[in-house]
Amino acid sequence: MSYLPFRPNAKSIDIDNKRENSVRNAFSEFLIENYGKDYQSTVEEHRSRPKANHFNEHINSEKADKPIVGIIGGGFAGLYSGLILQSLNIEFEIFESSERVGGRIDTWYSTKYDAKDTNKAGLYGEVGGMRIPQFSNDMLPVQQLALSVNAVLKRNDLEDTMLIWRKFYYNSPVQRLRYNNMKNPILAEDSNLNALNFGVDKGGDIPMVWVTKTTLGSESFLPINKILNKVNEPFITAINHSFSKGFKKLMKFDNFSMWAYLTNVFTLGDLGEYYNPAMGEKTAHLPYNIASYLETLNVGTGMYSVSFVEIILASYDWDGSKNSYDATDQNIYMITMDKGMQHFPDACKTVLNLEKGILPEDGQRAQELIGMKPGLNGKVGYSPDNLTIAAEPPKTVPAADASAPVQGSKSKKKERVHLEHRVTHINYDEHLYEGHGGVKMTIRNHGETKEKQYPYVITTLPNGAYLNGDLKENFFDNLSFSKARAIRECNYMPSFKAFITFKKQFWATLGERQGKGLGVAVSDKSNRQIVYPSYGYDAEGGVLQIYCWAQDAERIGALSDEERVNECLKGIQYLYPEVDIYEHFAGYKPEETTKTWFWDNHANGGAFALFKPGQFKSLYPTLLTPEFNGSLHFAGECCSVHHGWIVGALDSAYNAVLSILKQAGAHDKIKQMETTWATLSSPDVALTKMSKQLV
Repeated sequence: MSYLPFRPNAKSIDIDNKRENSVRNAFSEFLIENYGKDYQSTVEEHRSRPKANHFNEHINSEKADKPIVGIIGGGFAGLYSGLILQSLNIEFEIFESSERVGGRIDTWYSTKYDAKDTNKAGLYGEVGGMRIPQFSNDMLPVQQLALSVNAVLKRNDLEDTMLIWRKFYYNSPVQRLRYNNMKNPILAEDSNLNALNFGVDKGGDIPMVWVTKTTLGSESFLPINKILNKVNEPFITAINHSFSKGFKKLMKFDNFSMWAYLTNVFTLGDLGEYYNPAMGEKTAHLPYNIASYLETLNVGTGMYSVSFVEIILASYDWDGSKNSYDATDQNIYMITMDKGMQHFPDACKTVLNLEKGILPEDGQRAQELIGMKPGLNGKVGYSPDNLTIAAEPPKTVPAADASAPVQGSKSKKKERVHLEHRVTHINYDEHLYEGHGGVKMTIRNHGETKEKQYPYVITTLPNGAYLNGDLKENFFDNLSFSKARAIRECNYMPSFKAFITFKKQFWATLGERQGKGLGVAVSDKSNRQIVYPSYGYDAEGGVLQIYCWAQDAERIGALSDEERVNECLKGIQYLYPEVDIYEHFAGYKPEETTKTWFWDNHANGGAFALFKPGQFKSLYPTLLTPEFNGSLHFAGECCSVHHGWIVGALDSAYNAVLSILKQAGAHDKIKQMETTWATLSSPDVALTKMSKQLV
């Protein structure tokens, strides 16, 4: 599942053909090793102070029942933190301000939705993240989590809440594209040699040399469509050869936005065999109009203002959407949660509110089922038991030889997740817990205010949510300068989504892939994308989803709710000129037929983190650094290198828990954590490697 809009436009990445390698994980470690001096010195100071191990005995006790960790936020970072702690028999409490868990994983269900009625079962859409790459080594922990949760649900006779993945049809050869008042839309399969009216002979602003069919050997192409491959190629090659040297090469341009790199660094000569003297001198950079074309077709208006490094790494994420077992398979493989992504956090909450949660054997078996670790035959494979038929892997993917599931026993209920409990203020007191120090939290629930205190707190809110809006009292007091600056400056990307119900699925009757998904239709209108449903094609009606980001989202988001729907309808009509789409529109009835979402009142100013130039090396280590002698830890997808993906929240939560365990000197618990949950991307993993190298 991804919040990110990037479309694959890079060469396939080999990474030495080693599945155990992970570009994002290696990048996280590289950043800490090369730019994390303050992070390293701070955590070492926290862990070496006299009272650092004060809670060692409590954490290692198998009878501990008093919560020692308070978790702020019930999104995936908060839920995963809790699930890890629960599996280690360390007590905690989660406080979520809204009436549900999931954070930016949020499914909209029409008031007419009925999972048991064929004609109503498809009346929903994903307000938040909606898909994950199926075979990406970086993203596998998300599937491991779902399988581990299922193991607990099954032994507690909760099979009806188990998590099932279905296929998400990201693209198709018959998805529609229309730009620049083209007379008619075209299909994706016919787009490679189509200039989409961007050429000057069609009223556009691109010189024809860029958008004229060219032949090189047996290959026919438009030169303009070769630019991004050439932009990515040097960095892909360098990283494939050496992670460390490759990232060092990439980070030379961390202070550039994607737009700045295209127009101030990349030269026409860098096009190599695709260069044509008619384009200009080899030393010249790409003109504004070319950069605009690339931004328009590949992301959204204004998105090339983000870090060049961020854009390059997004190409790796999309490459991870391919079959990692077969380099010749260039298809995109994505999955989504059957009947809505909201079921995922809901299932996590169900497990968290049981006395006993995920066992080490559950976690290990899940890792074997999806290829995070070798199975009984010593080889990795992929055959999770929670896929619908359409989501089954291709035949080139080997089956996993996994351990048998453990029987386990049913568990009593134990409430740890508290909904509609809004944390409004936290305050560190160094005298708490016999000088170890701790955090006092002010919590508001239905007008009543209460206080709690814990030796450790993990806060997982999006950075904008730390503006609590209260009279006089701040959310934080006395944060370090670097942390306060990082929270203030960390860039979030605005996003807009709309869900519009139609009485008839005209897109299916006009398409050629009924029941197989149509992918995503794209235009240059402000609504940008139509995300077709990957389900419900056996119904009469259905829901189309509109999705856009950055400036496009800001402008459409500034309208009233009904005006937003009107703009979306015009955008849909633009892509379907042969149909009167208004005839099939089910009408403007908020929550029944329509839903629009712009940012979110719980995200407070952005849908997902997307760093600006310089923020990877300047802000990333700071966002991860604990505060208040290690009593306060930060998590969430902004505290990872996986921006906009569920796994970013998981990685950050893993690191926060690991940091607490290391400070307490709980080495046995760390081993148990690694057995159950594997070793995810973590700055502390990088520190461990560094310390071993120094010995």
